[in-house]
Amino acid sequence: MIDSQTVKEKARRQGADICGIASVDRFADAPKGFHPCDIYRGCKSVVVLASHFPLSVLQAETNIPYTFVRNKMVEKLDQISYRLSSDLETDGIMSIPIPSSEPYAYWDAERRNGRGILSLKHAGSLAGVGVLGRNTLLINDTYGNMIWLGAILMSAELEPDPIASYEGCISGCALCMDSCPQHALDGTTIDQRLCRERSISCTDGGGWVLSCNICRSVCPNHAGIS
Repeated sequence: MIDSQTVKEKARRQGADICGIASVDRFADAPKGFHPCDIYRGCKSVVVLASHFPLSVLQAETNIPYTFVRNKMVEKLDQISYRLSSDLETDGIMSIPIPSSEPYAYWDAERRNGRGILSLKHAGSLAGVGVLGRNTLLINDTYGNMIWLGAILMSAELEPDPIASYEGCISGCALCMDSCPQHALDGTTIDQRLCRERSISCTDGGGWVLSCNICRSVCPNHAGIS
């Protein structure tokens, strides 16, 4: 039998900065169709992986470097989850890698609201990787909200990590909500339609850019919780 420590060591060897584990019973409140067992019936544990963004990209005068790094982070986490899943399978452990971004399993065209097959930020919260902030981003105590997430679903029952108990947001802070040019945040959820109108744009040359990251960058804890 494999244990939690072995899985975490394997994840770090593949390049993850953080690895947290949640038992599948923590997902009782997941929406229908988006529960780990809706993806893999044999799921017993959800392993959440994270790597951190370089903070320097927030200092650029254009968001093209930020977009470039985000795309590389997607590639990196997908590679980690794929390789970790393959590694575990050689040990006789069934595991399903979860994409760190698209494709969406659900899309509401009118609301421009998309969902992946598993909410990685909620999985991260249940696995002790971080806590959800008012900007709806997962905030880790060491790396703040400058992290990207991936996950695998495992057939093995692993010792879960404790759910994080620290505060991700400073008491009374509303910088993300007040700074959002689209007024897309209410402190609990995000209006994806409003957000997408500003946060994704195309250049004249045809490339797309993540043109707004204000809710991430203005957070006083974006680089970690002091």
